[in-house]
Amino acid sequence: MKIGEWFDNLPLPGLIKDIIFVIVVVGAISLLSQLTLGLWTPMVAVESGSMVPNLNIGDIILVQGISRTTAIPWDEAEKVNYTAFNHPGDVILYRPYGKASMNLLDQFKMVIGISPGQEKATPIIHRALRYVKTGEPMWKGGPNAPFSGYITKGDHNDVIDQMAGQMFGKANMSYIDSHRDEIIDVGSDRYLDKNTGLIIYKTENGTFVGEGISYLTPVKQEWVIGVARAKIPLVGYVRLLPNIISDEIHKILG
Repeated sequence: MKIGEWFDNLPLPGLIKDIIFVIVVVGAISLLSQLTLGLWTPMVAVESGSMVPNLNIGDIILVQGISRTTAIPWDEAEKVNYTAFNHPGDVILYRPYGKASMNLLDQFKMVIGISPGQEKATPIIHRALRYVKTGEPMWKGGPNAPFSGYITKGDHNDVIDQMAGQMFGKANMSYIDSHRDEIIDVGSDRYLDKNTGLIIYKTENGTFVGEGISYLTPVKQEWVIGVARAKIPLVGYVRLLPNIISDEIHKILG
């Protein structure tokens, strides 16, 4: 007896059979994706305009896991005439400051106005410009890199991610001392406060706090999820629709 015939003859309601069929198909696709691309979920939707016009809001991006490939930054790509999405260098998907990616439950919380917590963040999809080693300037005339990693930038942005931030105040040392378990060491006297999402910089005169998606912080190799390989225009709006509706509701409610 063939598997299809055996499945059809199971003494189960039609709806239950349909659910089982969908689960099996989705599972098979995810397994194939993991085997070939190194990711269980290899597709992401573009949520911002930072990569316009090469990647646009609503595009679905097919990502190859970093365990299956190597990210080639702009400066290396120029030497071999390699381009991706109209410019030299690979576009990478990375976790800012190494924060955990949000799951479906986290995304649902955001739709209804509940924060998923500062220890999680939406992955960033930007172009890798170059790879710097510990102690090398992150940009010409800029500060030295606290650790090795990629310097990144959105194609539509004016400045690199590592410059896109600001220092805006002195940190409260008593808070830091009493919340050591909630502060992540990101290297070279820089810390991430998981409760506020702020980066804390230790200086000669004390500590100061700053903000940004990768402010003064190269993207470590282990923070890279994968490399963008292809895009499907506009399909991602289906994925983004709940967020769009939620934003409009929040605007109406003030």
